Amino acid sequence: MIHVALACTVTVFAPHGAYARSARLYGPGLLLDGAGALGSPAASISWLHRRLVGNDAARGGNVIVLRASYSDVYDKPFWQYGKFSSVQTVLIPPCASRAQVDAVAPIVQKADAVYFAGGDQAHYVAWKGSALMDAVKRVYARGGVVGGGSAGLAIQGAVVYDSVAGDRLDQETTTRDAVRNPLEARISFTTGLFAWAPLANTITDTHFVARDRFGRTVAFLARIFYDGLLPATHELYALGVDQGSAVVVDPGGEAMVLNGARGHGAYLIRASTKPQLASSSPLRYTVDVAHISGNGEHFNLQAKRTAAPWYSVTVDGSRSPVYSRDPYSP
Repeated sequence: MIHVALACTVTVFAPHGAYARSARLYGPGLLLDGAGALGSPAASISWLHRRLVGNDAARGGNVIVLRASYSDVYDKPFWQYGKFSSVQTVLIPPCASRAQVDAVAPIVQKADAVYFAGGDQAHYVAWKGSALMDAVKRVYARGGVVGGGSAGLAIQGAVVYDSVAGDRLDQETTTRDAVRNPLEARISFTTGLFAWAPLANTITDTHFVARDRFGRTVAFLARIFYDGLLPATHELYALGVDQGSAVVVDPGGEAMVLNGARGHGAYLIRASTKPQLASSSPLRYTVDVAHISGNGEHFNLQAKRTAAPWYSVTVDGSRSPVYSRDPYSP
């Protein structure tokens, strides 16, 4: 295992399989895993293969895994179970220079899919504006798939809870503290990292039910509205994906939930009023929620339309419990 503190060197691991140029791709698409890839439903890898190749039988498609920590643990299972031509990890430690980051762009440029591993999203948002991120966008634009799990999912939204301030303060943002003070210094955001149409006006969050992140996600929505981080709009959204679940998004923004063991699916949250926030004061904010829970259940992420019923939840940081009702069950 490679630990990022050992050296400030980009590591390009040997691929599993062999690169084979793809004549055609069937995207673009997004693969949004609630946790790391090894904990995601196996069907998400099958979906990725079909989106790249067009069928289940033929081996094909070249996947690049980008990470800022650990090693190439995804490559072998991706290649074995996904029938890809090649799977290759590039490890870019947080101390890497912009020149080192940009030097990875030609590797990514040849890929058919780019998957951001879990870890710390602060390390990924540091690549904003780089040639590397431009290469990732070009993969998507020519019909490839982009996505990630855990931190790799957290960076896909139009606004990213970036963990930069929290890392600096050595403080994690949880529902418990975020609803008590949504203006707390540990909450910080990055905008403009990506601009995927299905995630317009949307922030993404991860490990959603398992780590009780509903409250902090609502606090994030309130802050985005309050801080004016997105162009003027009447509605903002969040997409929360539980660990053990994934949301896969086809061209045109049609999405499907895939569930593995104990996965609770996805939560689409809509905020439509500007909140009243004050320094060191608890959050009180009402949002609408649609729980897309069933394995194989479809919804339109781009249009934010779903057959699942919408229900209202008020988050009140001055009360215990902080939720007006169970936010995880209609």
